[in-house]
Amino acid sequence: MKLFNRILSLLLCFTVLPLCGCGSVGNTENTTSPDQQGYVDPGTTITDGKVLKVLAITSSFGLNTTELLHEIAVAEGAEQVIVARLYASGCTLETHVNNLTNNLGGYEYTKKVDGGFKKITDATMLYGLQDEDWDVIFMQQSAARAGQVDTYKDYVDTLIDFVLKNKTNPNARLVWNMTWAYDQNTEQKVFAEYGSDQMTMYNAIVNATKEKAVPHKEFAAIIPSGTAIQNARTYYGDVLTKDTFHLNDLGRVIAGYTMYATLTGKELTKISLDQVKTTDFTTPTELTETDKQVIIKAVNAALKDPFTVTNIAP
Repeated sequence: MKLFNRILSLLLCFTVLPLCGCGSVGNTENTTSPDQQGYVDPGTTITDGKVLKVLAITSSFGLNTTELLHEIAVAEGAEQVIVARLYASGCTLETHVNNLTNNLGGYEYTKKVDGGFKKITDATMLYGLQDEDWDVIFMQQSAARAGQVDTYKDYVDTLIDFVLKNKTNPNARLVWNMTWAYDQNTEQKVFAEYGSDQMTMYNAIVNATKEKAVPHKEFAAIIPSGTAIQNARTYYGDVLTKDTFHLNDLGRVIAGYTMYATLTGKELTKISLDQVKTTDFTTPTELTETDKQVIIKAVNAALKDPFTVTNIAP
């Protein structure tokens, strides 16, 4: 068994490689061995990318991560894509557990299907779980509390148990989303709890993820969206948000491709999207060839080393 684990660990190191020689910066003390990194194990397929049915149980950062997943998957050759979100603003793990324990509504449930869109207000978690035979069920801690270990308690266990008990597809896989730090110039009050420092917040999120999510073998993958965003910041700086903490369209492309690449286990070699537009932006965002190369490098580096920032700047 030890030999088998060593082989898996070596294979993980080469699962996804960045396109260039990129140096790691920051958080070097958080580097873990490959078998602790939390993305897809070798030989394990979450989805082949052809059919993708995803449910996110989330707050707004999960909305950002999944906002463009449908478009990305279709652009990359998916034949059927359904992306749904059970969303409540600022929803913490504690609130999720209170909702499921008492079968409370309060979630906005949206579902994007090829050719259609469904929206229900005041939905329960149980309704969302049983609306489709999901392939992937996504969860996370709220953005503000993601780096605060004491806010997780045993809520992750309770949420996992509820999802496993009530999902309708026995083969559905659970994934955890590791969110991103705020812009350095944010005026969000909670930022002071992280020393008003972006890297302190990022490192806290990494540490909480490693302590509270990675040990759960029920998670088929950790989506390192926070690291992909931090990698991209080494090139762009703090220009990937619309309000110093929620992602803009370029940031959503990076997070979306991070999720897509994690679920499919594919190294990114191309970005098929040329422009994107979501409802809260009046004009489309054009993706230049430089943007595409930055996205590829940022995402591939995050999947290779999900808990350490990689400098992708030239």
